[in-house]
Amino acid sequence: MSYTKTQGKTLNQAKNHYSDGTELIPAEVQANIRREEAQSVDIPFAIGYTIDDEGLVNNFAIEPDIYLSNYPSPRQQRQYLVLGAAAFFFVVTLLLTTVLVS
Repeated sequence: MSYTKTQGKTLNQAKNHYSDGTELIPAEVQANIRREEAQSVDIPFAIGYTIDDEGLVNNFAIEPDIYLSNYPSPRQQRQYLVLGAAAFFFVVTLLLTTVLVS
């Protein structure tokens, strides 16, 4: 190929090359290939993941350990009582408002 310098630019004097696009690889495909090559196939998946014979990944929910809850402390009982009273007065206020508006 011969190059000619014109006004600080390099021009390619070769014949036109018509491309059908088969030599082009999208950037995300190249990134995926590099990432997959970096990962080993022998790395175990996290708990809840399985791979079948065709290489498909199945995700299962990880069930938490079951434990008994503790009885609420007196402070928590007071908080529940205050929240219940606030909810009760809120509902009563809404009902009175609807009755007065209608």
